[in-house]
Amino acid sequence: MIGAVVLAVALPSLQQTNPPAANVEASATPSATPTETASATAQVGTETLPPTPKPTPTGTPAPLPSEPTAQSVEVKTPSPKPAATPIPTPDPAMWRIEGTVVDEAGSPLEAVCVVVGPRGCQPYSPHTDENGHYFLDVAHSAITTSFDFYFEMPGYKTVWWNMAPNGPTVFNVVLRKG
Repeated sequence: MIGAVVLAVALPSLQQTNPPAANVEASATPSATPTETASATAQVGTETLPPTPKPTPTGTPAPLPSEPTAQSVEVKTPSPKPAATPIPTPDPAMWRIEGTVVDEAGSPLEAVCVVVGPRGCQPYSPHTDENGHYFLDVAHSAITTSFDFYFEMPGYKTVWWNMAPNGPTVFNVVLRKG
């Protein structure tokens, strides 16, 4: 009889500490301590979300120049192809910096990236056209501003040019195989 009383007293307390499995998530309370189900992914209801990625650093450092400060070279400008798009006339408040990029044989190089500043080649950086021609416009002002230009293309040595514009400028470049 004593055994039946102990079992009758213990049975309700066992039922309260072990609720049915269906009620475990409904009665769970948030806690700051990790549990067995915690992982690198976040869970919302039954949906599992991927972990939040780390942000990508902006820009890349400028490439090291493979040659000292470049000098403009004499380039025989190739005849433009008949279907070439006319180059827009620059704004009178702007100075145009332009030129042609060729290889050692004098052939124009298409898609050479003209990097301005320290961020490396970006999707918005100017590139040479099918005739090796590039241009960009800079605002002229009373303040002298110096620019770093890098002419880079895979398979060729990078050419570096530093200049402070004082009017429209033509700068032609020869890229050498690297």
